[in-house]
Amino acid sequence: MLLTRLMKKTITSLKGTYAAGIAAGIKTNGKRDLAYIFVPNAYGSACVFTQSAFIAPPLIVTKQALARGTVKALIVNSGNANAATGKSGLKNARETAAIAAKLLGLKAHEVAVSSTGIIGRPLPMDTLRAGLHTLLSNPLQRDGDAAAKAILTTDLTQKEVFASGLVAGKRITIAGFAKGSGMIAPNMATMLGFLVTDAKIDSATLKALLKLAVDDSFNMTSVDTDTSTNDMVMVFSTGETGKKISSTAAKKNFLALLTKACQHLAKLIAADGEGATKLIEVQVVGARNQKDARLIAKNIANSPLVKTAVHGADPNWGRVLAAAGKDPTLKVDPRKVDLTFAGAPIMRGGELVPHDRKKIRKLMSAREIPIRLDLNLGKGSATAWGCDLTHGYVDINVSYN
Repeated sequence: MLLTRLMKKTITSLKGTYAAGIAAGIKTNGKRDLAYIFVPNAYGSACVFTQSAFIAPPLIVTKQALARGTVKALIVNSGNANAATGKSGLKNARETAAIAAKLLGLKAHEVAVSSTGIIGRPLPMDTLRAGLHTLLSNPLQRDGDAAAKAILTTDLTQKEVFASGLVAGKRITIAGFAKGSGMIAPNMATMLGFLVTDAKIDSATLKALLKLAVDDSFNMTSVDTDTSTNDMVMVFSTGETGKKISSTAAKKNFLALLTKACQHLAKLIAADGEGATKLIEVQVVGARNQKDARLIAKNIANSPLVKTAVHGADPNWGRVLAAAGKDPTLKVDPRKVDLTFAGAPIMRGGELVPHDRKKIRKLMSAREIPIRLDLNLGKGSATAWGCDLTHGYVDINVSYN
């Protein structure tokens, strides 16, 4: 289920990619809170954004930048979301991009901006300005690890990926990092994710493939069913491999690698859900179509009853069936269902098969809990990732503000 670290490398292991992170003082705990990614010779760039009506000003600035061409740098701060901050928030996001552009030798519309943290508080601009000058005093830093740390909020773990594969006869690499622990119920992707590839792939193609990869990764991840105002996933291409990805076969292979990288980060987010102790993987197959499969898988992963059962190692698999059947618009035939819960066969063709509750309880003590539901109605399939629901989630969110 959960992949091990694919390679012991970071985003700055890729040629032509620079990044770092510092403690600028936006957070009051002294931890890193300001990071950058710089791809001076970026061949392409693309991003997907939250669908929230309360989209944060940094995302508006980034959307506008991408509309003008290839973005070559990203500034991201944690500790303050710069969301629900009105005209001043938009002004501050634009100023952030302008300052960074000057320090990096770029145009303002070549710099993307991202923020994460508490909503509804103005950015401390004096602190941010000083931090940018410190952070970018040497734009060619190679400290991807520090950048990955600087974007964290309630996360307990860093979330990084470095994956390689053959695309059109060339070895292609995709590296990146993400953050996310609470407010995870994607309507795009409820978190921040930043990736760089050495593939030579243009912005339009990159955007189309990124959306597909996100749909099968971050958009199938849930911690608490809440979508944030600041969600975005961004990818840069350096073009270092030389051969442009343009054929249908090459695009398909690149998409597979990009999806693999995104799924790795998505699983790390689910496993690090606020207060979580277990990762839940829900696989739905045999659905009438993919849309049904996606919705049913997410209904199961989102169910508080399933989450609490998993947390308490309670072999109450009936909660899975209840969640799978709760939406009357989705086709489910109880007479055809096969269910495997925590690795134990429970139901075949809608009928119970002999199973040992004590054995299942023991299986549920594992860190990762697989659930597989075969509806036997068609060829639709989907996988969703979630986590258990614990008292720790309440404690974290009561103390966060």
